[in-house]
Amino acid sequence: MRTQTLLMIVLIAGAGGAYSTHAESAGSFRDCAQCSEMVWVPPGHFLMGASLAEEIRQGMPEPGRGRALPQHQVYFKQRFAMGKYPVTRGQFRAFVEDTGFQQQSCTVQYRQDGHMVYENARGYSWRDPSFPQTDQHPVVCVSWDDAMAYVAWLSRKTGHHYALPSEAQYEYAARAGTTTSFFWGDNRDAQACRYANLPDWDQGRAMGEVPMGPDYRFQCSDGYAYTSPVGTYRPNAFGLYDMFGNIWEWVADCWNPNYEGAPTDGSTWLAGDCDGHPSRGGSYGNAVFAAYAGIRVQRDADYQGHSWGFRVVRLD
Repeated sequence: MRTQTLLMIVLIAGAGGAYSTHAESAGSFRDCAQCSEMVWVPPGHFLMGASLAEEIRQGMPEPGRGRALPQHQVYFKQRFAMGKYPVTRGQFRAFVEDTGFQQQSCTVQYRQDGHMVYENARGYSWRDPSFPQTDQHPVVCVSWDDAMAYVAWLSRKTGHHYALPSEAQYEYAARAGTTTSFFWGDNRDAQACRYANLPDWDQGRAMGEVPMGPDYRFQCSDGYAYTSPVGTYRPNAFGLYDMFGNIWEWVADCWNPNYEGAPTDGSTWLAGDCDGHPSRGGSYGNAVFAAYAGIRVQRDADYQGHSWGFRVVRLD
């Protein structure tokens, strides 16, 4: 019920204080000074999901296979606008200061007595996710509930319909017309660190005594052990940055263990487990097999993690 209510907030969010600096001829725009820069994603269609052969090739452990099946065609009849970057810490700060949003803890990872500890700990939050950030980094330690509150606020502020992307919108935008595992091709090592902040040698060294081989890390250095400032790496063909790596990004859909019965029009899937939601794109710190175009994972709506954030879409 909580999830359905929050989804409705976005649909009915009212207008107020709209500000526009549209530059549609240039392909991007902002609706307010603190708003995300938005990029128009063209209409089209694509094959959504990943084959079992691709999951095996990427090294996905057997318990995680099949979540991106069956592959299916999805059609977008109209363009939509998507954030050029994930929502930054500075942009999230504007929401916090305007609404009084409070947060007390975050699930973080740190070394203690020679071991890596992964736990929800008080004292950590979007302000301090256990590693250094600036306001140009993507905000993390943000739950799905928090992200939904943000897009409802942004909708009220601008008078436009902002939302989290649907799972289909995210994958369509991430692939940007490609059919390979990554928008730069199928090579996950030599090229990867030019295009994305991924679980690489830098991140492995920061963790200490961890495996560094190709089954665990991208075999390159991207320059960051934790999050990188948005837009650090190369964009895809749609002009979108950080669609792979850097942070996991929440999407609007309810969680389903596979794509049986999934919408084919790109809309948000509101059936399934609506206390849990998919995240897409992979992050700087997860396993090497968790960053390709078809990857999807589930977290509860109130989960706040040190590598979890979001970006927005505008649907009007």
